[in-house]
Amino acid sequence: MSERKAGNSIRKILVGVDGSDKSIAALQWAAELASEEGAQIEVLTTWQTPFPTVELIAIGFNVDLSEINDGPAQIAQYRLEKSIYAVYENLSPDGVKYSTEEGYAGLLLVEKSKNFDLLVLGNRGHSPFIETLMGSVSTHCVSRAHCPVVIVKE
Repeated sequence: MSERKAGNSIRKILVGVDGSDKSIAALQWAAELASEEGAQIEVLTTWQTPFPTVELIAIGFNVDLSEINDGPAQIAQYRLEKSIYAVYENLSPDGVKYSTEEGYAGLLLVEKSKNFDLLVLGNRGHSPFIETLMGSVSTHCVSRAHCPVVIVKE
């Protein structure tokens, strides 16, 4: 049960990012809310194998494969750091924790949402082709999260 049930303030915000412009817009929105509320933010980027392949992920997010040697985990870390830097202009922002985890984004975000007051996502990260194959993370989270969900449109 989220601490939010006991009061009206937002203390902990979970943000799912994938390096896309729309997920960065979601992180920006969450950062502004966190500043107003004095809340902490946790930013999560996920990765999974074997599908989509490293090459498909790299193409979808304009990642130069010559810079990536360790596969999907390193690409996820790159996307996470790109998102954090785009909003905060440094990789050590106050009140922000961030991590990458292996697994399906929807499942991981829903599980983590048990400990947060709010989950924030962009409205679409993947291309329509990838979303058709993998499903919509935001749809999965909206219908299953343990806290309120905000979908930020760019």
